[in-house]
Amino acid sequence: MAISKTVMAIGVILIIVVAFVAGFYISPLILPEAPEDIAAVMWEELQERGTIRIGSSPDWPPFEYLDPETGKFTGFEVELMEMIAARLGFDVEWREMGFETIIPEVKAKKIDMGISGFSTKPERMEEVQFTMPHSITEGQVVMLKSRAEELDITLLESLEKLEDLGLTCGTQIATTQEDELSKVVPGVLRTYADFILALEDMKRGEIDCIYSETPITSWWMLEAEERGEEPIVVIYKRPYWPVAFVAHLDNDIFVAKINGALAEIIAEGKLDELKAEWKC
Repeated sequence: MAISKTVMAIGVILIIVVAFVAGFYISPLILPEAPEDIAAVMWEELQERGTIRIGSSPDWPPFEYLDPETGKFTGFEVELMEMIAARLGFDVEWREMGFETIIPEVKAKKIDMGISGFSTKPERMEEVQFTMPHSITEGQVVMLKSRAEELDITLLESLEKLEDLGLTCGTQIATTQEDELSKVVPGVLRTYADFILALEDMKRGEIDCIYSETPITSWWMLEAEERGEEPIVVIYKRPYWPVAFVAHLDNDIFVAKINGALAEIIAEGKLDELKAEWKC
Protein backbone atom coordinates (compact mmCIF):
# COMPACT_ATOMS: atom_id res chain seq x y z
CA MET A 1 0.00 0.00 0.00
CA ALA A 2 2.83 2.41 0.84
CA ILE A 3 4.48 1.74 -2.52
CA SER A 4 1.28 2.40 -4.43
CA LYS A 5 0.78 5.71 -2.63
CA THR A 6 4.31 6.74 -3.51
CA VAL A 7 3.77 5.81 -7.13
CA MET A 8 0.51 7.76 -7.16
CA ALA A 9 2.20 10.79 -5.65
CA ILE A 10 4.95 10.69 -8.26
CA GLY A 11 2.34 10.30 -10.98
CA VAL A 12 0.42 13.33 -9.77
CA ILE A 13 3.63 15.37 -9.70
CA LEU A 14 4.49 14.29 -13.25
CA ILE A 15 1.01 15.23 -14.43
CA ILE A 16 1.33 18.67 -12.85
CA VAL A 17 4.77 19.22 -14.40
CA VAL A 18 3.59 18.09 -17.83
CA ALA A 19 0.49 20.29 -17.56
CA PHE A 20 2.60 23.26 -16.53
CA VAL A 21 5.03 22.83 -19.42
CA ALA A 22 2.22 22.32 -21.90
CA GLY A 23 0.42 25.36 -20.56
CA PHE A 24 3.57 27.43 -20.86
CA TYR A 25 3.83 26.71 -24.58
CA ILE A 26 0.18 26.88 -25.54
CA SER A 27 -0.81 29.87 -23.35
CA PRO A 28 -0.19 32.41 -26.16
CA LEU A 29 -2.83 30.53 -28.13
CA ILE A 30 -5.34 30.83 -25.30
CA LEU A 31 -4.52 34.05 -23.46
CA PRO A 32 -4.09 37.44 -25.18
CA GLU A 33 -0.51 38.65 -25.57
CA ALA A 34 0.67 41.79 -23.85
CA PRO A 35 -0.16 44.86 -25.97
CA GLU A 36 2.64 45.96 -28.28
CA ASP A 37 4.19 49.37 -27.66
CA ILE A 38 3.01 50.92 -30.93
CA ALA A 39 4.80 54.23 -30.34
CA ALA A 40 8.11 52.43 -29.78
CA VAL A 41 7.63 50.31 -32.91
CA MET A 42 6.82 53.38 -35.02
CA TRP A 43 9.86 55.21 -33.66
CA GLU A 44 12.14 52.23 -34.39
CA GLU A 45 10.81 51.96 -37.94
CA LEU A 46 11.41 55.67 -38.47
CA GLN A 47 14.96 55.40 -37.15
CA GLU A 48 15.68 52.46 -39.44
CA ARG A 49 14.36 54.37 -42.44
CA GLY A 50 16.24 57.54 -41.51
CA THR A 51 13.84 59.76 -43.47
CA ILE A 52 10.75 61.63 -42.29
CA ARG A 53 8.01 61.52 -44.94
CA ILE A 54 6.07 64.79 -44.89
CA GLY A 55 2.87 65.67 -46.75
CA SER A 56 2.25 69.32 -47.59
CA SER A 57 0.19 71.53 -49.88
CA PRO A 58 2.76 74.08 -51.14
CA ASP A 59 0.36 76.96 -51.74
CA TRP A 60 0.70 78.75 -48.42
CA PRO A 61 3.52 81.31 -48.63
CA PRO A 62 5.52 82.12 -46.64
CA PHE A 63 4.96 78.86 -44.71
CA GLU A 64 5.41 76.55 -47.70
CA TYR A 65 5.48 76.97 -51.47
CA LEU A 66 7.46 75.76 -54.48
CA ASP A 67 10.55 77.74 -55.39
CA PRO A 68 9.80 79.14 -58.88
CA GLU A 69 13.38 78.48 -60.00
CA THR A 70 14.09 75.03 -58.52
CA GLY A 71 10.56 73.67 -58.08
CA LYS A 72 11.54 72.50 -54.59
CA PHE A 73 9.70 73.06 -51.32
CA THR A 74 10.69 76.24 -49.52
CA GLY A 75 9.27 78.50 -46.81
CA PHE A 76 9.19 79.08 -43.07
CA GLU A 77 7.69 75.74 -41.99
CA VAL A 78 9.88 73.89 -44.49
CA GLU A 79 13.06 75.42 -43.11
CA LEU A 80 11.90 74.97 -39.51
CA MET A 81 11.14 71.26 -40.02
CA GLU A 82 14.43 70.64 -41.78
CA MET A 83 16.22 72.34 -38.87
CA ILE A 84 14.38 70.04 -36.42
CA ALA A 85 15.07 66.93 -38.52
CA ALA A 86 18.80 67.74 -38.69
CA ARG A 87 18.96 67.94 -34.90
CA LEU A 88 17.31 64.51 -34.66
CA GLY A 89 19.56 62.99 -37.33
CA PHE A 90 16.91 62.53 -40.02
CA ASP A 91 16.55 63.43 -43.68
CA VAL A 92 13.26 64.89 -44.93
CA GLU A 93 11.17 63.80 -47.90
CA TRP A 94 8.56 66.39 -48.94
CA ARG A 95 5.48 65.06 -50.73
CA GLU A 96 3.15 67.43 -52.53
CA MET A 97 -0.56 66.68 -52.02
CA GLY A 98 -3.92 68.40 -51.67
CA PHE A 99 -4.50 69.94 -48.25
CA GLU A 100 -7.64 67.86 -47.73
CA THR A 101 -5.70 64.59 -48.20
CA ILE A 102 -2.92 65.23 -45.66
CA ILE A 103 -4.70 64.16 -42.46
CA PRO A 104 -6.13 60.98 -44.09
CA GLU A 105 -2.60 60.11 -45.29
CA VAL A 106 -1.22 60.63 -41.76
CA LYS A 107 -3.96 58.45 -40.28
CA ALA A 108 -3.22 55.73 -42.84
CA LYS A 109 0.51 55.92 -41.92
CA LYS A 110 1.46 56.63 -45.54
CA ILE A 111 3.31 59.72 -44.32
CA ASP A 112 4.85 60.45 -40.93
CA MET A 113 3.81 64.06 -40.61
CA GLY A 114 1.59 66.74 -42.13
CA ILE A 115 2.98 70.27 -42.39
CA SER A 116 0.76 72.82 -44.08
CA GLY A 117 -0.19 75.61 -41.69
CA PHE A 118 -2.46 73.33 -39.63
CA SER A 119 -4.65 75.05 -37.05
CA THR A 120 -4.90 73.09 -33.79
CA LYS A 121 -8.67 72.74 -33.74
CA PRO A 122 -10.33 70.38 -31.20
CA GLU A 123 -12.02 68.19 -33.84
CA ARG A 124 -8.70 67.63 -35.60
CA MET A 125 -7.14 66.55 -32.30
CA GLU A 126 -9.49 63.57 -32.31
CA GLU A 127 -7.99 62.42 -35.63
CA VAL A 128 -4.30 63.29 -35.36
CA GLN A 129 -1.72 64.33 -32.80
CA PHE A 130 -0.34 67.87 -32.85
CA THR A 131 3.15 68.95 -31.93
CA MET A 132 3.60 72.01 -29.75
CA PRO A 133 2.62 75.12 -31.78
CA HIS A 134 5.19 77.34 -33.42
CA SER A 135 2.90 80.27 -34.33
CA ILE A 136 -0.45 81.91 -33.66
CA THR A 137 -2.17 83.51 -36.62
CA GLU A 138 -4.98 86.02 -37.16
CA GLY A 139 -8.05 85.18 -39.24
CA GLN A 140 -8.63 87.80 -41.95
CA VAL A 141 -11.03 88.52 -44.77
CA VAL A 142 -9.23 90.46 -47.51
CA MET A 143 -10.54 92.38 -50.53
CA LEU A 144 -9.21 94.55 -53.34
CA LYS A 145 -8.98 98.12 -52.09
CA SER A 146 -11.03 99.50 -54.99
CA ARG A 147 -13.87 97.07 -54.26
CA ALA A 148 -13.83 97.94 -50.55
CA GLU A 149 -14.01 101.66 -51.38
CA GLU A 150 -16.81 101.03 -53.87
CA LEU A 151 -18.86 99.32 -51.13
CA ASP A 152 -17.72 101.81 -48.45
CA ILE A 153 -16.28 98.98 -46.33
CA THR A 154 -13.63 99.70 -43.73
CA LEU A 155 -13.67 96.96 -41.09
CA LEU A 156 -16.61 94.58 -40.63
CA GLU A 157 -17.73 93.59 -37.14
CA SER A 158 -18.61 90.00 -38.01
CA LEU A 159 -18.67 87.43 -40.80
CA GLU A 160 -22.46 87.78 -40.92
CA LYS A 161 -21.93 91.21 -42.51
CA LEU A 162 -20.60 89.45 -45.63
CA GLU A 163 -24.06 88.02 -46.19
CA ASP A 164 -25.78 91.32 -45.37
CA LEU A 165 -23.70 92.98 -48.11
CA GLY A 166 -24.38 90.20 -50.59
CA LEU A 167 -20.69 89.37 -51.00
CA THR A 168 -19.14 86.17 -52.34
CA CYS A 169 -16.22 84.94 -50.24
CA GLY A 170 -13.69 82.38 -51.42
CA THR A 171 -11.60 80.01 -49.35
CA GLN A 172 -9.73 76.70 -49.65
CA ILE A 173 -11.47 73.38 -49.09
CA ALA A 174 -10.91 71.48 -45.81
CA THR A 175 -9.62 74.60 -44.02
CA THR A 176 -10.82 76.09 -40.76
CA GLN A 177 -12.08 79.04 -42.81
CA GLU A 178 -14.31 76.80 -44.93
CA ASP A 179 -15.68 75.16 -41.79
CA GLU A 180 -16.41 78.53 -40.21
CA LEU A 181 -18.04 80.10 -43.27
CA SER A 182 -20.15 76.99 -43.94
CA LYS A 183 -21.56 77.19 -40.42
CA VAL A 184 -22.02 80.96 -40.14
CA VAL A 185 -22.74 82.23 -43.67
CA PRO A 186 -22.94 79.29 -46.10
CA GLY A 187 -24.61 81.46 -48.72
CA VAL A 188 -21.47 83.54 -49.32
CA LEU A 189 -19.06 80.61 -49.59
CA ARG A 190 -17.17 79.55 -52.70
CA THR A 191 -14.50 76.88 -52.25
CA TYR A 192 -11.27 76.30 -54.16
CA ALA A 193 -8.68 73.53 -54.36
CA ASP A 194 -6.12 76.05 -53.10
CA PHE A 195 -5.90 79.71 -52.10
CA ILE A 196 -3.90 80.67 -55.19
CA LEU A 197 -6.95 79.98 -57.37
CA ALA A 198 -9.13 82.01 -55.02
CA LEU A 199 -6.69 84.92 -55.19
CA GLU A 200 -6.72 84.83 -58.98
CA ASP A 201 -10.52 84.89 -59.01
CA MET A 202 -10.63 87.83 -56.59
CA LYS A 203 -8.25 89.80 -58.79
CA ARG A 204 -10.49 89.06 -61.82
CA GLY A 205 -13.61 90.12 -59.93
CA GLU A 206 -15.13 86.62 -59.92
CA ILE A 207 -15.45 86.77 -56.11
CA ASP A 208 -15.51 89.74 -53.75
CA CYS A 209 -13.15 88.61 -51.02
CA ILE A 210 -11.17 85.75 -49.45
CA TYR A 211 -11.27 84.40 -45.92
CA SER A 212 -7.80 83.22 -44.92
CA GLU A 213 -5.28 84.07 -42.21
CA THR A 214 -1.90 85.57 -41.57
CA PRO A 215 0.81 85.26 -42.71
CA ILE A 216 -0.48 84.35 -46.19
CA THR A 217 -2.76 87.40 -46.32
CA SER A 218 0.19 89.62 -45.33
CA TRP A 219 2.25 87.93 -48.06
CA TRP A 220 -0.45 88.71 -50.66
CA MET A 221 -0.59 92.36 -49.62
CA LEU A 222 3.19 92.74 -49.72
CA GLU A 223 3.41 90.94 -53.06
CA ALA A 224 0.75 93.21 -54.60
CA GLU A 225 2.62 96.28 -53.37
CA GLU A 226 5.98 95.07 -54.71
CA ARG A 227 4.47 94.25 -58.11
CA GLY A 228 2.59 97.53 -58.37
CA GLU A 229 -0.73 95.68 -58.51
CA GLU A 230 -4.13 96.59 -57.07
CA PRO A 231 -3.73 96.97 -53.28
CA ILE A 232 -5.34 94.36 -51.03
CA VAL A 233 -6.87 95.40 -47.70
CA VAL A 234 -8.23 93.65 -44.61
CA ILE A 235 -11.99 94.08 -44.08
CA TYR A 236 -12.43 91.65 -41.18
CA LYS A 237 -10.09 90.15 -38.59
CA ARG A 238 -10.28 87.98 -35.49
CA PRO A 239 -7.94 86.08 -33.14
CA TYR A 240 -7.16 82.68 -34.57
CA TRP A 241 -5.75 79.23 -33.82
CA PRO A 242 -2.21 78.15 -32.91
CA VAL A 243 -0.37 76.46 -35.79
CA ALA A 244 1.53 73.18 -35.43
CA PHE A 245 2.60 70.01 -37.25
CA VAL A 246 0.40 66.87 -37.27
CA ALA A 247 1.34 63.22 -36.74
CA HIS A 248 -0.40 59.89 -36.12
CA LEU A 249 -2.24 59.56 -32.80
CA ASP A 250 -0.01 56.63 -31.80
CA ASN A 251 3.29 58.29 -32.71
CA ASP A 252 4.00 59.62 -29.21
CA ILE A 253 7.78 59.15 -29.10
CA PHE A 254 8.26 60.83 -32.48
CA VAL A 255 6.14 63.82 -31.44
CA ALA A 256 8.01 64.09 -28.14
CA LYS A 257 11.33 64.17 -30.03
CA ILE A 258 9.99 66.87 -32.39
CA ASN A 259 8.77 68.92 -29.42
CA GLY A 260 12.14 68.63 -27.68
CA ALA A 261 14.02 69.91 -30.72
CA LEU A 262 11.48 72.69 -31.29
CA ALA A 263 11.72 73.78 -27.65
CA GLU A 264 15.50 74.07 -28.04
CA ILE A 265 15.10 76.14 -31.21
CA ILE A 266 12.69 78.48 -29.42
CA ALA A 267 14.95 78.82 -26.36
CA GLU A 268 17.96 79.61 -28.56
CA GLY A 269 16.07 82.43 -30.30
CA LYS A 270 16.34 80.69 -33.67
CA LEU A 271 12.57 80.51 -34.18
CA ASP A 272 12.32 84.31 -33.91
CA GLU A 273 15.21 84.66 -36.36
CA LEU A 274 13.45 82.36 -38.81
CA LYS A 275 10.18 84.28 -38.51
CA ALA A 276 11.99 87.56 -39.15
CA GLU A 277 13.67 86.05 -42.20
CA TRP A 278 10.36 84.89 -43.67
CA LYS A 279 8.37 87.93 -42.47
CA CYS A 280 5.89 85.87 -40.50
